[in-house]
Amino acid sequence: MVTRVRVIREFSAANKPLIVGLPGMGRVGYVSANFFIEKFNGVHVADVYSTYFPPQLIVGKAGLSNLFVGRLFDVGNALVFTAETQPPNPEGQNEVCYVLLDFLAERGVSTVLAGAAYVVPQVSDSRRVFIAGTDKELLATLMRLGAEPLSEGVISGINGAIVGWAKYYGIPAVVVLGETWAPIVEFDEIDYRAAKRVVEVIASYLGLSVDTEYMNVLADRVEKKILKAISQAMKVSGAPEKKPPKEVM
Repeated sequence: MVTRVRVIREFSAANKPLIVGLPGMGRVGYVSANFFIEKFNGVHVADVYSTYFPPQLIVGKAGLSNLFVGRLFDVGNALVFTAETQPPNPEGQNEVCYVLLDFLAERGVSTVLAGAAYVVPQVSDSRRVFIAGTDKELLATLMRLGAEPLSEGVISGINGAIVGWAKYYGIPAVVVLGETWAPIVEFDEIDYRAAKRVVEVIASYLGLSVDTEYMNVLADRVEKKILKAISQAMKVSGAPEKKPPKEVM
């Protein structure tokens, strides 16, 4: 199998952190990564092609088409890596991680901050943020910013594996996980409230000022849609309808 990095325009990675977010549960990491690309006018600098990505040509406007690829952006104070999908198997996910990091380690990237979801059955509006990583100093810094360390578990996919591969290259790395409401994952929706918290913690670490208020509006829409669907399902099943506890919102 083959995985290659194609540079589109020259860029500097020296002493810059890498933000990572690919589609996963609640699309928390993906939304978080794309927030930085959009808000800081990310410049598309490289693509990661891999035979592990689905063999599909994505047709766009006016017939312009492309394969599924990973995309690297320069947002000024950081780099951001994202994609529309992940390789479906562990071999492909690992290969994308080490090919990308091998490429960026030579260029001096400083740290890796990956976004992901931590799924729980009940949540509050004030979502918690959890962290797991390979560098004590980096973990301690994020804890001072309000994140809580995980003590056990497994983080699947590139959003988790890339942190482990970063250790191989001597790059401090951490996964930043937003507390995600389980029904959002079950209904295959986006947890904007969890993504908002991940963005805020990463931005604080980078010393960036961000406005995330619009994500609350999007979160309200998703959560109301799901609560309505749950209520309708309970009526169809004949189960007594119960108002969800306040903390579920």
